[in-house]
Amino acid sequence: MAEEEVATQGELAITRTGDRLRLAREAAGLSLADVATRTRITQRHLQAIEKSEFSELPGRTYVTGFARAYARAVDLPETEIAADIRRELDEDQYGARPIYEAYEPTDPARLPTARLAWTLVIVAAVLVSAYGVWRFLSVEPDEALVAAQNRDADASEAPAAATAPAAAGKAAADGAVPADAPVVLTGISEVWIGFDDANGKTENWRTLDPGETYQVPSAYIEQFTLRTSRPQALKVTVGGRDIGSLGAADTLVKSISLKPADLLARAEGGATAPAPKASPRR
Repeated sequence: MAEEEVATQGELAITRTGDRLRLAREAAGLSLADVATRTRITQRHLQAIEKSEFSELPGRTYVTGFARAYARAVDLPETEIAADIRRELDEDQYGARPIYEAYEPTDPARLPTARLAWTLVIVAAVLVSAYGVWRFLSVEPDEALVAAQNRDADASEAPAAATAPAAAGKAAADGAVPADAPVVLTGISEVWIGFDDANGKTENWRTLDPGETYQVPSAYIEQFTLRTSRPQALKVTVGGRDIGSLGAADTLVKSISLKPADLLARAEGGATAPAPKASPRR
């Protein structure tokens, strides 16, 4: 009888995505500190995700981005985890709505005065502004980057989709690709990509879903190199021209120059393109 109660309690405990992440971490023999090191997310925020205490996190975008990174660190399907987290956020938002209490609008005793209503509006605006400033100042730089990448993705996809066809048409007409042609990354299947600085440290990263495009910002082209552990899942184009595979399937490739000239040289088999560093995927 005692064994049945323990089993039942174990099943009831796994009710939210945070429980699933925690159990996967424990099964892998990892501590919160280990996951924090892998994801560059503070332990208190990871713990908030495990406990589904989303109000402790800066916002919806942060919650989703942190959960995806956590899932990747413990070998859980990050797309599925992100979908579960969004559903829980929607449920929490719905559950937090106040219960509607109907009353007779013509009853003067139930209606606030105009002065009181304006006072409440001003106080609410001040509180919202103060809360936003506090959230901004309380987020660590690395974590702000995680969420900013998710926000910037939507803004960059539209220019990428519009600019790439135009550049391809110009290249076809002139017979050459301009030196400042846009560099566009497209996910053939779900693929993780990272951008390394001059010291080889991954400063920025994101995941591309199948068919999703990302136009590399000009600042990234000059400052960073590309890395990915699934070259076969990533398509790279310069001005609409496909430069071909970056390396063998399921092999970590890095130090890939994002400069259009270097990528075109790679496509043409030129010697001027820096050779990427490759290592077996972990």
